[in-house]
Amino acid sequence: MKQKVAVIGAGTIGSAVAIALRKNGYGVIATRRRKEKIQDLEGMGIEICSDNRRAVQSSDIIIISLKPMDAVSEIKRLSEDMQDKILISLAAALPVGVIKKFSRSYTVRAMTNIAARVGGGFTVYCFDDEFPEERKAEVRELLSSFGRIEEVEEKYMDALTALSGSGPAYILTVIESMMYAGLKVGLPRELALKASYETVLGAAKLVGESGDHPSILKELVITPAGVTIDAIYELEDSGIRTAFMRAIESATKKSETITKNIIEKFNV
Repeated sequence: MKQKVAVIGAGTIGSAVAIALRKNGYGVIATRRRKEKIQDLEGMGIEICSDNRRAVQSSDIIIISLKPMDAVSEIKRLSEDMQDKILISLAAALPVGVIKKFSRSYTVRAMTNIAARVGGGFTVYCFDDEFPEERKAEVRELLSSFGRIEEVEEKYMDALTALSGSGPAYILTVIESMMYAGLKVGLPRELALKASYETVLGAAKLVGESGDHPSILKELVITPAGVTIDAIYELEDSGIRTAFMRAIESATKKSETITKNIIEKFNV
């Protein structure tokens, strides 16, 4: 058994990371105010409770997956119990500086996404300046349970929260739209859905493994007077690229605003 991890706030993301950690051999205790909401986690070998202090005291590493203000309140309340332990914050827009103001922990700010549940998440993270070098490997190994990881500068965290943290919602909208298109042209529902998600999965794998720019790979599919160019024409006419850029820019600005408000509130 690997180290024991407390997941404070087993909502959508908290439950996803708890499941991923358990699959990778960690002992996990997950908390939620109404623990009956996470009763299904027990069947996966995850301990559940509603007592955050008990969870923290019994664990080596703490992951906090709460809304920013709730996260700050719990960090302040449990500061002594977290002392000298590793604290990984998944709270959106919550800066390391604010956490360190109230925490006696070795702090990591991270952002993953719901695909962590199946080991397909993309997790970005940064360490506080005083984080011991010899313990960073523990964090990287733990975060790798969720999927691919990358250490980044904290200044990029708001943009990455908008791009990859929220990203599955955008891609799931694409998959749903492709499925509806399949239904419109007469495909059975299950086949339309499978063709849609398998195509998205394959295209993403092609980008990741080839190293080529998406525009280069796209051109390989488009032939003169073929089927694909008609579809691309309609997509370009709809302004789909502009819509994605506006969506992610809007989400980034929202995250930046929340971060700024938190910094001002706690005078960091």
